[in-house]
Amino acid sequence: MSKTYLFYATRDDLLVVTGKIESIVAIKYVRFGNIARSPECFSMATEIPNLGIASHPSAVACDKYLIIVKPRGLKAVVNLESISKNSIVSHEIAAGKATLKKPAGTDRFIIDQLLNPDTITFTVGGLWNNEILLHGSVGTASQSKSSQMLMRVFHDALNKQFVKVRAFYVGPQALELLKNGKRLTISAQSPQQFDLKPL
Repeated sequence: MSKTYLFYATRDDLLVVTGKIESIVAIKYVRFGNIARSPECFSMATEIPNLGIASHPSAVACDKYLIIVKPRGLKAVVNLESISKNSIVSHEIAAGKATLKKPAGTDRFIIDQLLNPDTITFTVGGLWNNEILLHGSVGTASQSKSSQMLMRVFHDALNKQFVKVRAFYVGPQALELLKNGKRLTISAQSPQQFDLKPL
C-alpha cells in the first residue's frame, strides 16, 4: 500500500526536518528520474542545489530524489528492455544506463523506486518566482522494512516540526507566508480557489 505525506516548506523549514532525520539515520539523496549523466548523490540536504526553490511551476514536476539508508546500493534500468546490476558509478550506487534512439547514442540513467524498494521518494517543491510556494512530498510504494522505517522517521519529524493544515504539514516559515497572503498551492496555473487557506 502506497503512503504519501504532503508538506509546504521553505528551505529553512526543510533543513530543520532533514537535519533531524540525518541525526537519527545515515541517509543519501539520489536524483530521481531519467537523467543524462551519472546520478547525483548528496549525503546531506544542505548539499542539494537550489533546495527550497521550485524547479517547475507545478509541484508534481519539481525535483525529486530517492532517499536511501547508507550504505545500500541503488539499481537503475540499463536499457529499456532489460535490467542490469552492473555497477558503473561506485560500490554504493549500482547504476545502469539506457541508450535512447534520440539523440543517437545518448546514454541516460533511469533511477526509480520500483528497482529500489528500500527507498522513499522526496519531492522538494519550494518557492516559484519568489511568489508562490509549491508543496513537496515524501512517499513510498514499497512495503520493505527500510522504506517503512524511513517513512516513520520522516512522519515523526514533520509531525514535531510542522503544523497540520488540512491534508498538509506546513513549516513555520511557510505558515508565515500563508498568513502574509502568499499562495501555497499545487501549481502556479492552479485557480486560487484551490490554494491552501489558513485555518
